Amino acid sequence: MTAFKFIAAFFEIVIWMGALAQLLGMPVAWLRLRNTPAWKNRPAGVRRIDLLARFIIRATASAIVWGWVMLVVIVLGGLGFSGMALLVLTWGAPVIFVPWIVLQLDESRFPGMVEEARLEHERKLAPRR
Repeated sequence: MTAFKFIAAFFEIVIWMGALAQLLGMPVAWLRLRNTPAWKNRPAGVRRIDLLARFIIRATASAIVWGWVMLVVIVLGGLGFSGMALLVLTWGAPVIFVPWIVLQLDESRFPGMVEEARLEHERKLAPRR
């Protein structure tokens, strides 16, 4: 692997691991948050998907870091793991730890996230008024 391909792969893994984390984490977060007062009474104009993404950002970042670590392991020769084992470790581990991380997140911080999203939405609309 050339240096350019390695650097390109470093940026590409952000997209793939972030997408995987969002795909796995958002349904779990939605199941946890859908009955909370902050979810039910969220302000108009604040998108639900944005609130879910804010809530699971730590799980998403963890998956991206995991992808970077696995990319380095692969470039270093796999540390004795077979190609199939590296594939399972790279993509299978986030399948397990992303939902687990989302289940461990503190729901009490969600109302503050909703308020932050509301303020950000109002700031974006302020120049238009």
